[in-house]
Amino acid sequence: MTQTQHPTKLLTFEKFLAYDDRTDTRHELVDGELVEMPTQSQENCDIAKFLLFELAKRFPITLLAYKDIEVEVNGQ
Repeated sequence: MTQTQHPTKLLTFEKFLAYDDRTDTRHELVDGELVEMPTQSQENCDIAKFLLFELAKRFPITLLAYKDIEVEVNGQ
């Protein structure tokens, strides 16, 4: 007996923007498919801090903010 795979319905960009699963889980749209994004890693937090310090060398501190700075990466 063979098993038939049903094609996944691809999301449009508009449907992706309107998507809400009522959780805090973040998703990205990859080739029309909804992909759950992994949680923030310590390495990404360190990169965000490094970038903040480098920016602080070139811009006034009043123009910079650190609250909720994240570096988003592809979940794959």
